[in-house]
Amino acid sequence: MKQKNIWIIVPGLNEAKTIGLVLKDIKKISTNIIFVDDGSSDNSSEVAKKEITRVLRHKINLGKGSALKTGCEYAFKQLDAEAVIFMDADGQHDPEDLKLFFEALKEHQVVFGVRSFNEKMPLVRIFLNRVASLFVYIMFGSYVPDIPSGYKAMTKNAYEKLHWNSRDYAVEMEIAAKVAAKHIDYVTVPVRTIYNKLDRGMTLIDTFRVAGQMIGWRLSL
Repeated sequence: MKQKNIWIIVPGLNEAKTIGLVLKDIKKISTNIIFVDDGSSDNSSEVAKKEITRVLRHKINLGKGSALKTGCEYAFKQLDAEAVIFMDADGQHDPEDLKLFFEALKEHQVVFGVRSFNEKMPLVRIFLNRVASLFVYIMFGSYVPDIPSGYKAMTKNAYEKLHWNSRDYAVEMEIAAKVAAKHIDYVTVPVRTIYNKLDRGMTLIDTFRVAGQMIGWRLSL
C-alpha cells in the first residue's frame, strides 16, 4: 500500500482555535487530509479551508461516529482511498506518529494507536481504558488496549466489514468490539499524546452504557 492512497480523516466540533495548527502540522507529513466539521457553531470550517481543500460539513451535530463515517465514505468512494487514518482535531495527536500507521498498514487491516499508561495519563482515563478493554475481552475474547484512543487506522476492506452504527463516541468501542468479534487482523502502535482537554471522549457513564450495547452487538454478529 502506497502512502499516496492513504487519507487522514480529522473530525471536529468547534475546534476553530486548534484546527488550523493541527492541519498545518499534519501537512508536514501528508497532504491527503479530510476535515469533517460536525456541525460546529464557530468558524472551524473556514479556518480549515485556509489549510486544506477537502473540508466536509454536517449542517447539524451528528456525533463523532457519524463524522468518521462521512469521512470514510468520501475517502473510499470519491477519492479511491485504500486506507484511512483517524486523528483528533484538538492537537492531542502527534503527526509524526503517522509514519508508524503508514508502515503498519502495509501488512495489517486495522491499526490501533495506544497511548502510554504513565503518570501523564489522568487516572480516570487509565481506569476507563481498562474497563473498556475488559468488556471487549469478556464479550468477544480478544483484548484490545486503549480503546478510547481516537488515533487509529483501517483499510477499505476492514471498513466494509466493520460498518459501525454508533453516532457518538461509542464508535470507539463498537470498532474494537467488531474487530475482535469478526477476527479482523489488527496491530497496535505506540503513540504520543498531549492531555489538554479532559472533558472530551467517553465518560464512566458512557463506558457502562456502551457495555450494555455490546450485548446487542454480540447477538447480531
